[in-house]
Amino acid sequence: MKTDELIKMLSTGVEPVAQHANEKSIGQALLAGAVISLILLVAIYGIRPDLRVVSTSFAFWMKFGVPLTSALLALMFVISLSRPGKFPKVGYWVLSLPVLALWLWAIATWAGADASQQAAMLWGKTWRVCIMNITFLALPVAALTWLALQNLAPTRPILTGAIAGWLAGSTGASIYALHCPEMAAPFLAVWYVLGMLVPTAIMAYIGHRSLRW
Repeated sequence: MKTDELIKMLSTGVEPVAQHANEKSIGQALLAGAVISLILLVAIYGIRPDLRVVSTSFAFWMKFGVPLTSALLALMFVISLSRPGKFPKVGYWVLSLPVLALWLWAIATWAGADASQQAAMLWGKTWRVCIMNITFLALPVAALTWLALQNLAPTRPILTGAIAGWLAGSTGASIYALHCPEMAAPFLAVWYVLGMLVPTAIMAYIGHRSLRW
């Protein structure tokens, strides 16, 4: 077969990719996963009964807002990484900003507390299940985002998988915040962040194994 004939054959029937296809695919995966996670939360854990009261507090909005902001930042990076040769307009370090704000709040709270209160602020009453619950609620977003990425073209599989995991873990943490009774900054800075890191590590491995071209 001549080169011209091969090029003609390969180009036959090729259609342009729809505009914003990557954004739509990943956005739909995130939305569907978040809805499933919310349904699981309501069905298995339940919404905390005093949510209306605590939702007026700064602590609640840090607990809910830090992972939500992390998820939105991660979404931006995952969309960018899903395109071959496309790099984010900002550095990956911005992903650390919400967590840094949480840690600064936790350090200030810890430093200003009596020594007798510090252990309770760190361990709370639910530290044994917090990481597991966040990871569980992250699964729908992780699975659907992975399926979306399978149909796209990421060229950095480990990094793409890791940030997709951070997206899933952050979404799971923000949804879990609607149930979780813990409000102490040190608890959130340790156990919530660890709960977000577990899906990150898992998805980095999955990305390494399954997002290769």
